[in-house]
Amino acid sequence: MKNLLKKIFPLLLLRRWQLRVNKLRICTIDRLLFPEHPFQPADFQVQRDEAPFRLYPVESGHLDPRLRRQFEQQNRDWTQDEYLLVYEQPCVIEPRYGWALSADGQLIYPSLGFSRASYLPKPDMAVKKLLHAPLEEYAELISLRDTGEENYYHFYNDVLAKLFFLDEHLKLAPEVPVLISKRLYDRPFFQYFLVHPYLRDRHWVVQDEQYIRSRRTYFCKPFTHTPSYYERVLAMARPEDLAPADAPERRLFVTRSPHRLRYVENNAEVAAICARHGFEMVDFDEMTLPQQIWAISGARYVVGIHGAGLVNMLYRGGRPMGLLEIYPAADYFPFHYVLMANQLGFDYDGIIGLPGSLPFSGAIRVDEAEFERRLTALLAR
Repeated sequence: MKNLLKKIFPLLLLRRWQLRVNKLRICTIDRLLFPEHPFQPADFQVQRDEAPFRLYPVESGHLDPRLRRQFEQQNRDWTQDEYLLVYEQPCVIEPRYGWALSADGQLIYPSLGFSRASYLPKPDMAVKKLLHAPLEEYAELISLRDTGEENYYHFYNDVLAKLFFLDEHLKLAPEVPVLISKRLYDRPFFQYFLVHPYLRDRHWVVQDEQYIRSRRTYFCKPFTHTPSYYERVLAMARPEDLAPADAPERRLFVTRSPHRLRYVENNAEVAAICARHGFEMVDFDEMTLPQQIWAISGARYVVGIHGAGLVNMLYRGGRPMGLLEIYPAADYFPFHYVLMANQLGFDYDGIIGLPGSLPFSGAIRVDEAEFERRLTALLAR
């Protein structure tokens, strides 16, 4: 049925419908089917909130007023949470989303870092029948399951970061099994890091379709923007994949194919402007991770559409970079890369696109005069 709907309706429209249905379920039937397991503050070894935009104030005077308003006002008091829970009772972890359930069938919300997201469905009802059935079982287990776990950006900020976070607070032995989804395990970028001793020497439990029982489980959520973790990721890259400091510095326009949900409709015109200013066009979807690392570690300036590929900026290390991010037309603008660029000491600007000509296509139309003005200003700074 899902494949049929995808052939009939645009994917963005289907996602919008799915979000509405899921929001309705969360407020109604899900409350009855999947009650929340209660926790007290004393149950957590770490539990705190912080406001990233107060910790790392963003220089925003040069930004589009809409971006400036959001980053200075709306995000100023926005907080995110950080926690560490060692769950000492048996629980069952379902395969589709990574939810953990207590022995009495209650959802363990700290089992997923973004468990209260309105787009995240609850488990299949089949899990209720398996709570006391014989399952693949572990005496203790670190769960790296999370929302968006197979996404390239979230891998760095919300999955791999969990291991760094646990190192800081518990220093568990490498022999403790680590649970990860097969979807993430099969990703080329995960396999790239798996050869590093930090990951290679661990006991990996790859969850495909099997339900898993754990009798002592480590659930955690670090802050999703932590500069020291970027440094640890950079140190895990193979040295031969990083452009040397004396290599000629590049200017990159990171484009996206029209087959993706976010792409520039007038890409040829934007690419021509970039070319006049010495930029070369690259598509990270057509490059291996080592090629992406090499390209962006040697890039002095980067223009890119909002997307996971921009997280590669961490490979620039301590050298300067200027980033111009192209946002889709919207009322809310994701803050991930302005905050990350600020933490890494990079110059940043953003341009908000216009809606494309085809509804629900994900296309972005860029105002060419405004784009050239902001690009020229970035290069001048």
